[in-house]
Amino acid sequence: MPMVGLLVISNSGTYAADLDDRFTNFIYLSTFLLTFMIPVGLMPLLYYTGMAGSIQFSQRRERLLPLYLTLFFYIAAYDLIRKLPVSQVYQRFMFSACLSVLLVLAISYFWKISAHLVGWGGVVGLIMILSYRFGSDMMIFLLIAILLTGITAFARLRLNEHLPLQVYSGFLLGFGTILAVFAI
Repeated sequence: MPMVGLLVISNSGTYAADLDDRFTNFIYLSTFLLTFMIPVGLMPLLYYTGMAGSIQFSQRRERLLPLYLTLFFYIAAYDLIRKLPVSQVYQRFMFSACLSVLLVLAISYFWKISAHLVGWGGVVGLIMILSYRFGSDMMIFLLIAILLTGITAFARLRLNEHLPLQVYSGFLLGFGTILAVFAI
């Protein structure tokens, strides 16, 4: 989801979208590696070393180690972006992504929440914030994000990975987290 968020920001038509060409590819590549490729690449290792019972991490407790690893790499991506001369919008978005993963991790000790929907809630919230704060017409982004959110929620329910409350709570957590970060 951080890559989706960065692509939304950079295509928002706002001043936040203006990235120095020297940093654009670096930000995209490092964010892709740190928030997707490395965490996903480590998941089979966890499974094959016996640290997880299944590659899908369906059990609440199985999710803890992958969430810790994900949080570590999200913080690294945030720290990297924070040090670059880019808009605060990028920095706040990455901070809210880190905070969302931290909250999912904390909740996962007691209850299973949909991390997929936390991500989509954050993206939908980001689009609404960019649209409201900057007066940017983001309707097509919003419609696509809502459609993909619905498809993801349907898939999580259909696969019996989550209950409806876990899906709704995940979306609201991601949405609320990004709103709170941008409100401060």
